[in-house]
Amino acid sequence: MSIPKELEQVMKLRGGSVLGKKTILKSDHFPGCQNKRLSPQIDGAPNYRQADSLRVHGVAIPTIVGIQNVLKHIGAQKDGKQARVLWISLREEPVVYINGRPFVLRDVEMPFSNLEYTLDHSLYTEQGINRDRVEQMEARLKEDILMEAARYGNKILVTDELADGQMVDLWERVSCDSVKTPLEVYEELQLKGYLVDYERVPITDEKSPKEMDFDILVNKLSQADIRTEVIFNCQMGRGRTTTGMVIATLVYLNRIGASGIPRTNSIGRVSESGSNVTDNLPNSKEAIRRGEYTVIRSLIRVLEGGVEGKRQVDKVIDKCASMQNLREAIATYRNSILRQPDEMKREASLSFFMEYLERYYFLICFAVYIHSERAALHSSSSNHTSFADWMKARPELYSIIR
Repeated sequence: MSIPKELEQVMKLRGGSVLGKKTILKSDHFPGCQNKRLSPQIDGAPNYRQADSLRVHGVAIPTIVGIQNVLKHIGAQKDGKQARVLWISLREEPVVYINGRPFVLRDVEMPFSNLEYTLDHSLYTEQGINRDRVEQMEARLKEDILMEAARYGNKILVTDELADGQMVDLWERVSCDSVKTPLEVYEELQLKGYLVDYERVPITDEKSPKEMDFDILVNKLSQADIRTEVIFNCQMGRGRTTTGMVIATLVYLNRIGASGIPRTNSIGRVSESGSNVTDNLPNSKEAIRRGEYTVIRSLIRVLEGGVEGKRQVDKVIDKCASMQNLREAIATYRNSILRQPDEMKREASLSFFMEYLERYYFLICFAVYIHSERAALHSSSSNHTSFADWMKARPELYSIIR
């Protein structure tokens, strides 16, 4: 079959189980995604950085060459420093590598928005999408690409983003060997001698990890050797990646006994004030900088160890702040709520403010949890309380956040 002159026809004719009608394969890299202030700048791996001098790293989604460059930088190869790497992708969206570059599925009408919840509802549960399901989707996406390319002379239509934000459609020549799922990429790197283990913990963009996500990460991190280098990626390497780095740093410090959270320091019962969202907006610049929102103050009054838990989380947030400081992000949305004249933009800021504040809240709960469960978490037995069950046993914590 010849290549249609009208590219729109290609999208209309798409009939794959994942690569369906009116969907595009958009490059996951775009101009301006690299933070130029970060050092070192690693080719193919935008926004790479390390949390202080700890064994915790973050990066935007890399190319295949970018993954290799990061692993070489860390020394995770048989002829390197023999550093072992645990690479954790936090992407919830299905990704595929074409000729070494990552591509993600988008709606042709909304190329900048994630498509994950409109693709295939059979793959989703009330708890979201898990690793097995997202990897099933990626395997099917690869099949769809190869089947469609066979109709167009072994070429697939992809979309790149130009520096001015414009979209450009290109034909990319493909073969069975040039289209890979992320899982296949890391399996091939292992065969080439790279010392990397790959995990996928899907988390929704701009949302707090769910309690079960915390548990999965704790299990993966606790099972790894204490000398393992841990690398997180999402798309930009900003929100989800930074949150993953904060969680990993809290776990690491807890494993080496550096959390310092005492057994008791709750200071009373929760106040009934603060039911209005605007009550969560502290007025002094210093209180805003410290993250002293009503819901956070209520949490540390009620939660045993809450004061020191917040102190530990704040310290770790600052260690991992090269791309995003969570407290500063919350403060930015707070200011937008108070000053933005456009109602729709103000509502959007309010939504982000609450999502980020919830993320901060759960990180404080998590810091206290891993201290209280430290002995069980890091013993050889699996007899410890999960974070999900630990939270359920404290219904007052859900009452406060609601």
